[in-house]
Formats: sequence, structure tokens, C-alpha cells
Amino acid sequence: MKLLESYSFQFPAQELPQQLRQFSQEPLTGYWRFEFPRFSGTGSQNSWYLGLLRGQIVFSGNQPLNWQVLLRIFQRYLPRLQHTEVRVVLQSLEQRLVQQTQNAQSVLLVELLKELQQLSSLTIEELRAALRSHILSDFDTYLFKYPGQAQFFPCVMDMPTPLFGFELEDLLAQAQQRHSCWQQLQAIIPSLDSVPVLNPKAVQSAHLTPQQKLWLERLTSRGQTLKEIAADVAQDSLEVAKIFARLLGSNLVTLKSSAAASPPEIFVVDDSPLILKQFESLVSSWGYAVRSFQGPTSLLQVITHSHPAAFFLDINMPGITGFDLVKQIRRQPQLASVPIIMLTAEQTLTNNWRARWSGCQFLSKPLAPNDVSRFKQELRLLLSELLLS
Repeated sequence: MKLLESYSFQFPAQELPQQLRQFSQEPLTGYWRFEFPRFSGTGSQNSWYLGLLRGQIVFSGNQPLNWQVLLRIFQRYLPRLQHTEVRVVLQSLEQRLVQQTQNAQSVLLVELLKELQQLSSLTIEELRAALRSHILSDFDTYLFKYPGQAQFFPCVMDMPTPLFGFELEDLLAQAQQRHSCWQQLQAIIPSLDSVPVLNPKAVQSAHLTPQQKLWLERLTSRGQTLKEIAADVAQDSLEVAKIFARLLGSNLVTLKSSAAASPPEIFVVDDSPLILKQFESLVSSWGYAVRSFQGPTSLLQVITHSHPAAFFLDINMPGITGFDLVKQIRRQPQLASVPIIMLTAEQTLTNNWRARWSGCQFLSKPLAPNDVSRFKQELRLLLSELLLS
């Protein structure tokens, strides 16, 4: 127990790299597990695993390493594995590996790597580059943006060599450079969920070769987001963002919001119809989708198939209190990490403490007209922090 306690910590946004550096000289083997309560992705994305083997980074993902996850990483970053004929062969390979349930993960990993090298003449250097790109992409997502908590779990990690093993300090240095690039690009490309649209007149008048024009038309013809395009061409999202930033600067393309992108959905539960109406009117005016529930019972009827971005729960409700409702919500796997904010007109230390003890945040309702402005400011700030993309 001492080991686990000594290797756990909480971190504000931006400070995770510095915290990890404190452990970089120790030959740890196992997984760091990071929890990000304010991350706006799905429940599984609120957890991030960083695998270490004798102090070196060997894996990054939303679950511990297995051969299926590794195969998906290689398919994402190696163009040769995206060819149709190769995909057919990979499907048969997957079926064969799935049947080898008696073999350890290390054995399956070795067999996977051997098959991949034979299948597409991939070199160890190419496989390492793909894994490194994936780790750095995860660093882009998690390393600098969100506060959270970390805990290290020692375990045996029998990894095939020489594929695995990257120096943490090298990865952190490159991650910092990438973070600076993303910050510069944000003014031009605010979201990878944007869809590039071709500007035909500008393309016709530009000094482009026929091959370049055809390439541009192909990339923009299917209405894919920048994120989808990066996956389709098996390239690093940052490099794709740089390319489209130049295209935007030359007016060859414009960006539009993805039709598939929908505003974050907020669930609010209260036994007062007036409060529900006021909350929905206010939060909807800020661009969020709001779904109101008059009491816990109506929420419990739909909770098993719901995926809200956040819950706002009144504490004092007849029958089931807000704190009892938290327990019901957390029993749903897809909702285990969704942010929950407790609302109450009783500004007591007990309620505040119970909210934090339950892993929730606390927001006081306005008690007088003078409190309304304060409540609106706090609510809007809280939403922007919780649902920051």
C-alpha cells in the first residue's frame, strides 16, 4: 500500500508534465492511470493509461495494452495497412489471434509484429514511428489541458523488443513543441471537427499541378472533418492541420462546422418546474442543449441509454435526494466519469463537503435578486471549464 500511496498525486492543468518528470529517473514498470473529471469526451476517454517498462514509455491509451489495441494503432498511422487487400488479410489474422486465448499477451504481441512485418514488409523503425506518433497524439489530448489525478499501478510488462521503449524526457520535449504549434494554429483552425470546403475559383487560378488539384479535390469531396481526413490518409493530425492552415491562408479552402457536431447536452434535475424552465432558457441561450427532468424518477427511466456532457442535480428533492441520485448515475458505466454539479439554495458547509466527497462540484442557487448575476457568471464559467474541448 505504501508504494501506491507514494505514487499518486493530483495535478492542475498544465502541470502534469512537471509531475511526471519527478518520476522519470525511477525504473518504474507498470501503468500510470490518469483520471480527468472535466474532460469532455466519452466516459472511456476520461481515463488515460501510460505504460512504463523500466522507466521508459511503452504504451499510451484509454486501456492497458493488448494486441488488438496495438493493431488499431498501426492501422491508424501506417498507410500500407489501410489498403483494401491488406485489410482482408488483417481480418483473418485477427480471427486467428482471437482463438489463441491460452497464450499470454506478450506471445500474441510477438506474433502480431511478426505477421505485420511479413505482410507489408514493415520495418521495426516504421512500427516504432507509428507507436510514437500515437503516444504524442495522446499527449496532445491529455498532457496540458485538464486537471486530474494520477496513480501508478506496478505490474509485470513482458514486452517484445526492440519495438517498445521511449525516453519520457524526449517525448515531453516534443510534446511541448507540439503544444506550442497547436496554440499557434488554433486561431486558424479552432477545431479538428471542422470540415474543409474547396474554393473552386481560387484553385483554378492557383499555380497548382493537375496532381495537386486532384489531391485537393479528393480530400474535400467527401465532407470529412480534419480529424477524419488525418485518419483516412494515416497521417499525424498536427501535420494535417499545418497543411490545411496553409491552404486556408492561400484561400484554397474554407472551414465549416461539421453537420454531425451537436452542442453538448446538459441534464438538469429539479422538482421545481419554474427553476427547470429558467435554467433551460439560460443555458440554451449559451449554445448548449438542455434536457430537463422534474424529479429523479423521470431521469432514472432514461439513464441507461443516456450520454449527457454534464448533470446538474438539485440536492433536496422528495423521495430520492440529489446525493442518492449520484450513486444511481455512477452505477452506469457510460456515466461513471460524467461531471456532476450539485445545486442547492442551502449554502452550508455540509452540503459543500458532501458534494466534493461524492466527486461532484457545488453551485449555490441565487437566494435574492442580487445573486442572479453572480449565479449566471459562475454557471457560465463552470460550463466552459467542464466542457472545454
